[in-house]
Amino acid sequence: MKKKKQVDPELKQMLAELEDVASRLGYKVRYEKGNFEGGYCLLRDSKLLVVNSRNEIERRIIIVAKSLKLIGIDDLFVKPGVREIIERESSRKLTGDEVTEEQETE
Repeated sequence: MKKKKQVDPELKQMLAELEDVASRLGYKVRYEKGNFEGGYCLLRDSKLLVVNSRNEIERRIIIVAKSLKLIGIDDLFVKPGVREIIERESSRKLTGDEVTEEQETE
């Protein structure tokens, strides 16, 4: 049986705060398995932010933060610490064989 890796409570809280911002913007955050990183989309009348459930929590935070930055949080009150996370993580490059949206559009 696989042993579950312990998740840092601070990272868990950070992800929960980001999920709350997404919810306030009308987006439902879903964690799904598959061959994708994640991002936001509109599916019929639903606003979704889909994240690969196989990603580590740090990667989930980056993906949700990048998506929130692209969606736009300017007209929404966001706690300063959470806004800082969104700004910092959205400018962070993904490493290795991962591709950022900026690289895809170039």
